Amino acid sequence: MKYFHLLALLLLLTACGGGDEEATVEPPVRAVRAQHVTVDDGTSSQVFNGVAEAAGRTPLSFRVAGTLRSLPVKLGQRVNRGQLIATLDPADLRVQQSQANAQRQASQAQLESAQTQLIAAQAAYERTSRLYENNSVSLSQFEQVRSEFQSAQAQVEAARSQLEASGAQVQAAGNQVAYTRLPAPFAGVITEKHVEENEYAGSGRAIVTLSTEENPEVEVSVPEDFVGRLASGQQVEITFSSIPDRAFTGTISEVAYAAAGSPSYPVTIAVNDETEAIRPGMAATVRFQFGDATGGRDTLIVAPTASVSEGPDGRYVFRLEAGDRADQYVARRVPVTVGDYTHSGFVVRDGLRPGDLVATAGLKQLLDGMPVRLLTQ
Repeated sequence: MKYFHLLALLLLLTACGGGDEEATVEPPVRAVRAQHVTVDDGTSSQVFNGVAEAAGRTPLSFRVAGTLRSLPVKLGQRVNRGQLIATLDPADLRVQQSQANAQRQASQAQLESAQTQLIAAQAAYERTSRLYENNSVSLSQFEQVRSEFQSAQAQVEAARSQLEASGAQVQAAGNQVAYTRLPAPFAGVITEKHVEENEYAGSGRAIVTLSTEENPEVEVSVPEDFVGRLASGQQVEITFSSIPDRAFTGTISEVAYAAAGSPSYPVTIAVNDETEAIRPGMAATVRFQFGDATGGRDTLIVAPTASVSEGPDGRYVFRLEAGDRADQYVARRVPVTVGDYTHSGFVVRDGLRPGDLVATAGLKQLLDGMPVRLLTQ
């Protein structure tokens, strides 16, 4: 019991004696990641993924509708120019062709009948004209014969026009029958089949896709940050995962001016090296070289991409300056003016110097003048 009272007395004295001193609590020091601002000679490379495509890729279709009678080609088959690709059932169109031929024959008969009537009317008109000159017939008789002659002439012209129209119908009907055969417009490879035999194919519906083998191309989508630095004729390096240990050279042939509802722009590259190993659909990797590799450009100040933030008053970074302790820094919010984007980061036009240390992680929690420490990992 005496021990308990002694312990309580000691605790009371300790509490009373510590009232004159206040406990000091150091503010927490936030940990951040950081990188140095670097310099770049203006040259860089960037890699984008794409897909190999045939330089000529055409979906083939019929100009008329019908049931697919035959489709003798197979996927991957090479075909020559003019080779038969597919045929439609021409039965209905042949009926129309027969009707057009019958109409033309009827028009021919009408023309021949009108020409016979014209010969008779012309003979009567010439005979009546001579009699009228000798006052052997009246004026009314002469005018009637002349009217019949003129009417016969008009009937011949009408019959001739009808014959021409029916001839055009015969030609059109023949074309419709010919359109039931689908030949290859150029030599190439069948890369897609869209229908099967005995299936109804509407006019304009793709039957197969025919692709050329020569001059393959690669299509890639380039972000808006890079598309302005590309131009037709620029050389690139192309590799294919399915063709290891070999690199191909390519030339940019087309750079899209507008994006189709996305932040990336299609770019078409012609493969310079001729090879049958490249096939449509192969995954490709394209390396673009930016800048002048000869070193003729001025050096650029580049800040890490993650260090640049944007607020209501523009873009800024947190530059880390030496603090009171060796292992601490002070974060200073510094406005910056940035330019193009490179493989290393943003080109800084104003606000930073080479060697500056800038925060690259935890920027949303930083305030101007806040003490920080660097993460070692």
